[in-house]
Amino acid sequence: MTESDPGIDIVSGSAAETAPDGQSHEPVYRALREALMRGDVQPGEHMVVKRLSDEYGTSALPVRHALQRLVGEGALSDEPYRGARVPIRSVDELLDLRRIRCAIEGQAVAWAAECITGAELEQLHRLQSQMTKVEDAQHATHYLDWNYQFHFTIYRAARSPLLIPMIERLWLRAGPYLNAMRTELTLGVGLDSHDLVLDALARGDGEAARQSITTEISEAAGFMVRALLASPDEGPGS
Repeated sequence: MTESDPGIDIVSGSAAETAPDGQSHEPVYRALREALMRGDVQPGEHMVVKRLSDEYGTSALPVRHALQRLVGEGALSDEPYRGARVPIRSVDELLDLRRIRCAIEGQAVAWAAECITGAELEQLHRLQSQMTKVEDAQHATHYLDWNYQFHFTIYRAARSPLLIPMIERLWLRAGPYLNAMRTELTLGVGLDSHDLVLDALARGDGEAARQSITTEISEAAGFMVRALLASPDEGPGS
């Protein structure tokens, strides 16, 4: 999608349709969904159909159907004559996200403390080690992906399949704002909370784990809000 090709039909048609070449939109949908949760896209970014089709090696129709689903989930907005875009959240929305994330993700980590395995703890320590070795923003390409893996390794350890989709829906909204945590000033913020979470999980202390993860979420939300206020009207385009 470009200025000359606004892609106003991105969310038209049925999501059940298949492209003429038989391609399903499901792989594109899952890839875009993860990109949003990992913070690979930024607030205000336009989801250009042609660019995404080239990136994922597919035709335009599966991309449009994937974007349609994400608009339906509230992860993207659909703007007349401009197509799908990563929404620019309000301060109130970000603060509400913080409150809900603290409640739900805090509960998930508390449950995880009861049944996390040694193998999962080893994986968490590996991810934490990778993040702590990142010294500057220029070398932080995988930082948010490792952070995403760290959190969801814990949440899956809660052994609650119903809880994971709820947390994913929250991260679809918050993920693009995690870019605020990959700057020279913010890189590494929250890693001390990760250490406290790891210690609490290792000794099975659910309440301490909950407190540590909610502290991290609240601290990150503060940086997200400040980043939003620094540029309240427009996010980066594509």
